[in-house]
Formats: sequence, structure tokens, C-alpha cells
Amino acid sequence: MNVRLGVHRARKACTRCRSQKRRCDRATPECGLCRRLRQACHYEERVVPSPSPTPSSSLDAELSLETLSPGHIKDAIVKKLGSAPSDIYSTYTQSIHPWFPILSQTLQDEPLPSWNEAPLDYTLLALCISLLCTSPSSSPEDGMPSKFQAAYLNTKGWIAVIEGLGITSLKIVQARTLVTLFEIAHGFYPAAYISIGTTVRAADALKIHSRLCLPSSPSTADEAEENAVELIRSAIRVLDRYITVQAGPHPSLTRSLTQDVHVPNKTFCATGLEKDRTNPLWRLSRVFEASTLLDSIHNVLQNPTSEQAFNAEEIRLFVETSNSLRTLLVEEIEDADEIYSGGLGLCNTGLLLAYENGTKVQITDGQTLTCNLHATSSLHSILTTITDTVYPFVSGTQAVDFDRLPPFITFLVYKAAGLVTERLWMEVDSSEALRKLRILRGFLKVVSARWLCCQHYLDLLNEDTTPRILISVEGR
Repeated sequence: MNVRLGVHRARKACTRCRSQKRRCDRATPECGLCRRLRQACHYEERVVPSPSPTPSSSLDAELSLETLSPGHIKDAIVKKLGSAPSDIYSTYTQSIHPWFPILSQTLQDEPLPSWNEAPLDYTLLALCISLLCTSPSSSPEDGMPSKFQAAYLNTKGWIAVIEGLGITSLKIVQARTLVTLFEIAHGFYPAAYISIGTTVRAADALKIHSRLCLPSSPSTADEAEENAVELIRSAIRVLDRYITVQAGPHPSLTRSLTQDVHVPNKTFCATGLEKDRTNPLWRLSRVFEASTLLDSIHNVLQNPTSEQAFNAEEIRLFVETSNSLRTLLVEEIEDADEIYSGGLGLCNTGLLLAYENGTKVQITDGQTLTCNLHATSSLHSILTTITDTVYPFVSGTQAVDFDRLPPFITFLVYKAAGLVTERLWMEVDSSEALRKLRILRGFLKVVSARWLCCQHYLDLLNEDTTPRILISVEGR
């Protein structure tokens, strides 16, 4: 480090250096040359502070209060968007709402303001919608598309600045939720794991500070706002549970919150929705139900009690309920649409985890033997079902509609591929197991064009696959 970095400097060279035409560093109270020669040093003019930037002045220059005002932040975000509000929210309706409708219908139906009239939280939400609806580039640099990553980091930066200014609202919580979903969908870990924590707390703080609850005689506006709150709370809990299953043995964050904070009230699944099963809000309610069962199964498997019989009975009940929900979901959707059902994907994930655990139960008596045999048979069946579901999209029979495809299906396919790989040596017909593995891995490769988490999963599979099996899978 230069120890003279912070010294004051004169406007002109000292009189001795000027008279002898020597190079002067203009340091005060004496220049470097005069100091080394031990000669008197004089300046004609008064000294001024050094223009060399210090850490504090540099920070002030980059983050001035003027540029960090809400108005300036909004203007900067609008410049990044480059599209009209109607175009961005139309993109949300087409590409997010079909499988994860976290914005109330009221917001979509109301007249959209121009960017000049829009508040800061509205523009931030639009930025996050635009980010999630952006597909990664087909030509990445150093493993990460540069423009894609820049857009993500830009959005995260604005969220951090707005948080630091103490600005919060329902739309900002919605924006945070979309960014967390983006991180999940593209395999940005541990960012997604960290973001879900801040999103949960942001929603909780909003509830405490704004006291969002229906009055005794709610107006239409009150009901619309409460409905929007319940939608976003449900969405946050779904994401939290999904992340937790991949994160390890710890319970989900929202499991520790009071029951009334994050549970949809009766307005969420209104009677009208029950008659319209194609309604996106109906599908979100099914995703919420499936995530509840997935969270329960994960919690029992990772945090069992000391009573083995009690644990086994709990798992049996959750599996039974999951199978019932799975049957309902299959009846409600068309065969070709199973891949687009987030609820069915989460439901199958819970069953897959339960059956996998059952195959590893130590056989000590007739009851554990029965459990092991049933789990092994059920695991084989569900692996076949998952493979058959994704096969048309790998074979080219059908094209994936990425506007309808939730990223939640990707972990299910990855987990299935991992189990097929793990059990490959146990299969009587290894050629059939290899066929399944090629299909499952092929699906991840196809979907990686939209959701980068698939490439992350493929990398994990490659790490856990022996070179011999990998050669067989790739047909080399």
C-alpha cells in the first residue's frame, strides 16, 4: 500500500523544483525530492486536499443520496425494462400465470399505469417478471450467459438497495418471490436458499407492520387485497418446501411460523373455482396441497421420532393421502398435460422419497419385510410412470410448451434418474434401466434450454455416475 496516498498536495511544484526544473510530487509540507535531499521546501500557494479517491469518497460518488432516491431508482429500472407495462404483464399472463399464478386477477384486470405514473414497487415487480420470463442464451460464456447473469445481478442489486431504504409493500414481496423462483428454476444455489429466508421474513414483516386483515365489513377492495396476500403467502410456502427438500435434513422455514400466517383462507379456493378446474388459481391450490404433503413426508423422513412404529404409521398415512391426491390430479388433467401439472410433480416427488426410504428399511421381521417389498414394487412403478410421462418430449413426438412448464418437475426427473442410476446394478434387465436413464437424462437436457437447473442436475448425475455407466448411457 502507498503510505503517502492520503497526503495533501499543492496546486503547483515547490519553488526549488520549479527553479531547477525538477519533477516535483507536490507533497506537503515538503515534497519527496526536497525531503530526500534534506533541503528546505517552500510553496507559493496554499495546499488543497488531494483529489486521490479514498474509500469513503469513492463510495459517496457511486452511491450518492441523489441517485438512490426512489424516483431515480424507478427511472433506472424503467430504462432496463424497455417495454411498456402492458407488454410485460401480458408476458406474465402467458408464461407464469398458467402454472404459478401469484398475482391476483384484480391486478391484471385493472388499467395499467404508464411508467411515469407507476410507483417504484410496480416497476420493480415488472422487472422481476421480465427476468423470470427471460430464457437463457444458447451461447453461454464461461458456463454462464453473461447478459442473463447481468440481468439477474442487476435485479438483486435493486432489491437490496430498496430494502436498505426501508421501502416495503406487497408488490415488493411479490417481486422477491419471483426472484427466488428464478433462482430455483436456474439452479442458483445457495442464492435460492438464502433468498427464501429473506422473502419469508419480508412477508412476515409486512403482515406485522401493515396489519393486513379483513375488517368486520370488508369492501371489495379489502377482499381483493386479502386475496392477493393469501396468494403470495401460499406461493412462498410452496417455494420454501421445494427448496427444503433439496437442502437437507432441516425443516422448512415456514413450518415454524404460526398457522394463521401462511395458510390460505376460504377465499383462496372459492366455490366458483371448484367448477373450473382449468383455472390457474385452482391449479395453485393443488400445488399448495401437494407441497404440504411433500413437506410432511420430508419432515418425517429427516426428523423421525424415537418410536419406529409411529414413524412408519405416519409415513403410511401421508403416502395414502398423497396417492389419493395424485388420483384426483390425474383425473382433473388430460394425459398429455401431466408434465405441466406442478401439483402432480410435487405429489410424485413426495411418493418417490417415501418409497426410496422404504426400500432401505432394515428387515428385522415380517412387517419390515412387507414394507420393503411394497416400497420396492411401488418405486419401480412410479419410476416407470415418470419415464413414460417425459418420453414423448425426448423422442420428439411432442414439443415442450415452456410457457406452461413449471420448474418443479425438474427435481422429480433428476431424483428419478439418480435412483435409476443407483439401482442399475440391481436390475435384472439392465438394458431397460439404461433406456429409462437415457430418457430421464434426455428430458433434463431438453428442458435446460429454459430452466438452467436441469444442467446443474445433469452435472450432479455425472458426478455420481461411474465412467462405465456414463459411456453406456451416452452410447459411446
